[in-house]
Amino acid sequence: MVSSDKLASSISSASESFIIELGKALDEAKISATPDEYEKLKKAIGVVIGTLEIDLLWPLYTKHPELEPENLKGWQNAP
Repeated sequence: MVSSDKLASSISSASESFIIELGKALDEAKISATPDEYEKLKKAIGVVIGTLEIDLLWPLYTKHPELEPENLKGWQNAP
């Protein structure tokens, strides 16, 4: 992953903001979308967030552990 602390911080911040915004959109969909639309959207958002975390954030946090949010600490040791 990237070696620059500044770039790593920028990527982490942007990714975390994106995940939060997707969560807000999903909350809105729960209210306004049909149940079928909501389930499809929830699955698609889950795939996007999962890919973002696995392919971008986990390698980034491995190289820059100081950027890892408190709620994710220890993910490397999860069963």
